[in-house]
Amino acid sequence: MLPVHQRLAEIFQEHLKGPLDDDLAMDLQHCLYENSKYCWDYNTLNNQLVQARSTQDVSWEVDILVKMDWLRRSGKLVKGY
Repeated sequence: MLPVHQRLAEIFQEHLKGPLDDDLAMDLQHCLYENSKYCWDYNTLNNQLVQARSTQDVSWEVDILVKMDWLRRSGKLVKGY
């Protein structure tokens, strides 16, 4: 789990108690943005992985798997290496 996901859970728990104050509402927007970016990047890589496997491009597949692992652990997409 990424820290942003933990923070989303914390903010949700605060939301259950009542309306969010301005600071928490801003934190929520930031977390939602980061989560959206993470999901987009993960799905993009996953689609590329399907293509790599369908063309049996093992080198590309390994490259994508490394990027997916890095994304899962760091929350950031690798921009080449």
